[in-house]
Amino acid sequence: MSETIIKQINLQFYKLNLRKPIITALQTIRDRTGIIIQVIDQSGNFGLGESSPLADFGMETIIHTARSLKRIQDLLIGEAIVTLDDISNLLAPHRLPPAAKHGIELALLNLLAARQQISLAQLLHPHHRPIVTVNALIGQVSPEIAAEKTRQLYQVGYQCLKVKVGDDQDLQRVTAIRKMANTFGSQGIKIRIDANQAWTVPQAITKLKAFTDLDIEYVEQPVESDDLVGMAEVSNAVSIAIAADESVKNMEGLEQVIKTKAARIVILKPMAMGGILTAQKAAKLAIQAGLDVVVTTTLDGAIARLGALHLAAMPEINRACGLASLDLFTSEPFTITAQLALKTEVVAGAISIY
Repeated sequence: MSETIIKQINLQFYKLNLRKPIITALQTIRDRTGIIIQVIDQSGNFGLGESSPLADFGMETIIHTARSLKRIQDLLIGEAIVTLDDISNLLAPHRLPPAAKHGIELALLNLLAARQQISLAQLLHPHHRPIVTVNALIGQVSPEIAAEKTRQLYQVGYQCLKVKVGDDQDLQRVTAIRKMANTFGSQGIKIRIDANQAWTVPQAITKLKAFTDLDIEYVEQPVESDDLVGMAEVSNAVSIAIAADESVKNMEGLEQVIKTKAARIVILKPMAMGGILTAQKAAKLAIQAGLDVVVTTTLDGAIARLGALHLAAMPEINRACGLASLDLFTSEPFTITAQLALKTEVVAGAISIY
């Protein structure tokens, strides 16, 4: 196998505006800013990466990202990669912050895949899944709007809905969604809810017991991310499965979730974890520990979403993943990402791997 030698690295800032603000129990997100990384080899092959930090999710600021990528930009020129291990070994000494590491690593992964004329999924998993099912998102809207949104999403093929909770209308919202979903017959729709750390332990137990009859797939992060003992208490007190999201920002967080038995499901965000390879390692560790895995993003652009999609093609992952966020944005930053976005078109609630 011939070497891939890094000849050029280009950086480009971008900003994505959301069609509507995403309101959670912790914050309101109106836009996303980041950096596109393009790595070119000696034969003209190129790979794209994306760094889009979300400071409230434990990542660095965009200024820190830019400085880190600018620092490494010249240091990697002339370096050679042949295998996945070469990429890990190449980046390890530089101690990059999570989003910066994700971006340059993804660019190198895509470059290596292009050099070998295979997909990123093939590079990561010898026997990857050809299709990844995905969930749609319903925010903190009124019960009436939520019910209508459910009808629309079902009509275009979604079989799994993620619903934001943590406000005064959360039970009414989810009840309206379940009522609408039940009108679709025996095929059914899975409903998962996301509290974004909105509740104390007693509140979470009380709230989730009220949701018991609504056939909830799982609840994400019902309590504060660092209260794993409290989350384990909630898990033992209710029948709804608990998923750790903000608690799993890195490998250490995952190890603590496993140790404390705080959740049955983990939500992995490659950008927050510092790259696809780290997230893949985390997924394997979680599965070995008997946990289910869901891959999602931190509201990233097309390049990072595509990387997460190819990670989610891991054959051991079987739950719907949070990768249907393209329509949340008004536009992609430039032509090539728009072309990449076409590769992640959702059809009947799923995305095919190209």
